[in-house]
Formats: sequence, structure tokens, C-alpha cells
Amino acid sequence: MKRKLALLLVAVTAFSAVSFTGVASAGAARTRVTIEGPNGDFEGTITSTSRHCLGNRRVLLFMSDNANGPFARTGNSDTSERQNNIGVWSMGNTGLRDGFFYAKAKKTDTCRGGRSPVLELNNGNPV
Repeated sequence: MKRKLALLLVAVTAFSAVSFTGVASAGAARTRVTIEGPNGDFEGTITSTSRHCLGNRRVLLFMSDNANGPFARTGNSDTSERQNNIGVWSMGNTGLRDGFFYAKAKKTDTCRGGRSPVLELNNGNPV
């Protein structure tokens, strides 16, 4: 009897943990990322439904030779800073002047991840 009760308790605890984890993920704040990159000077903004998702977000840069990918991480990154009601990020001059690029803000426990639209550069100029 004790064994059955213990198994039931373990099952209920596991189900509760899965249920609450799903609720927390579903409630994560939306994130939107923008990108600009003239001459390889990549920068952009982060907007979100929560002000807690604007600053201290790691932003990664991805690149491809083709608009449809595959995209690979460039190794360039920045951490956003909250300024008023937006997050700002800037990677400085990466030296990357040709290709297709997007920026991605990684997800956190309370913020969804976000990805910018793809930006095409030709000789450092947006196309």
C-alpha cells in the first residue's frame, strides 16, 4: 500500500512540474528585434511586451551567402542595454560587408527569443 501511494505521489509531482513549466513558457513576453548594418556596423533595437526583456539580452549575428540560408553564427555578439522603452544593441564594425544577415535575441526564462528580418548587404550597402 505504501509503495502504491509513493508511486502515485511521484506521478502527481511529475505531472505538476510539467504543467507549471508549460504555463511559464507560454506566458513569456514577446520579443521583436531589428537590424541595420551599413558597412558592417551592425546595430538594432529590441522591443517587448515586458520592459524586463529590453536590457541585458544577448544578441547574436548570423550570416549566409544565400537569402534562404543556411545561416551560421558569425561569432559577433552584443548585450542589449535598456534605454527608455526599448533595448539597443550595437556590434560595431564587424568587417562583414557582403551577404545576408539577421540578429537573434536569445530567449530567457521570462522572455521569448526574437529574430530580426534578414538584411542583405552588397559592398556594405543595404540592398
